[in-house]
Amino acid sequence: MTIRQTSVLAYCIAERKSRIDLPIRGVEGAPVRSIDAAALCCFASEFGTRMPDEPVPEMVKAFNQVLQRIFAQTVIIPFRFPTIVESEDVLRQFAESRSGEYARALNRLRNKVQMDIRIALISAGAPEPSRRSGKSYLEDRRRQYQKLQAMLTEFRNVSGLLAENWIQRDTPSGIYGFALLDRSSLPAFLEKIGRVLTPAGVSARITGPWPPSEFVEVADE
Repeated sequence: MTIRQTSVLAYCIAERKSRIDLPIRGVEGAPVRSIDAAALCCFASEFGTRMPDEPVPEMVKAFNQVLQRIFAQTVIIPFRFPTIVESEDVLRQFAESRSGEYARALNRLRNKVQMDIRIALISAGAPEPSRRSGKSYLEDRRRQYQKLQAMLTEFRNVSGLLAENWIQRDTPSGIYGFALLDRSSLPAFLEKIGRVLTPAGVSARITGPWPPSEFVEVADE
């Protein structure tokens, strides 16, 4: 009997457990399957069409729903969307070749969650840079950055020891803060950061809990 090999979309890697309650359907309505790889388990579904130049929102939504369903039951290391490989065998071989790194990361992050905080300035119709001197523009940028940095520092201070670690990433539109905490600490963390007052001209968007992707310490894929 010939087994047809088909491309698969990879969702995430987790520790092998006796049972994971998988969603019936994933991206494009394809069944989600588990693939054993040494002490790990990969989750994937068949992917039979060409990926559009821009990910379709419905695909991204379905992908994230699969991740959240599995993450509610165990810690996971998500793949970037879309990670498409030639076959289940290729995905299995990849996971087995990195099983030690992934197993250590999953063990360290067991029962951990990630909260994301996006801090940005609310546009107030400032003049275009070309209409100001270079020195004035750079000084404004410095003050704006300090304002955003002070906001993130306030979140960090208020959360105290509830957040075991923080990572900051600067972007052209603002600052992203990622907090790592134990799943059991989530209610207290949300209660504390909910007290932080956002100053005029600044927006702070808090989302999660998410898989602790920013805190996975393995070599680049």
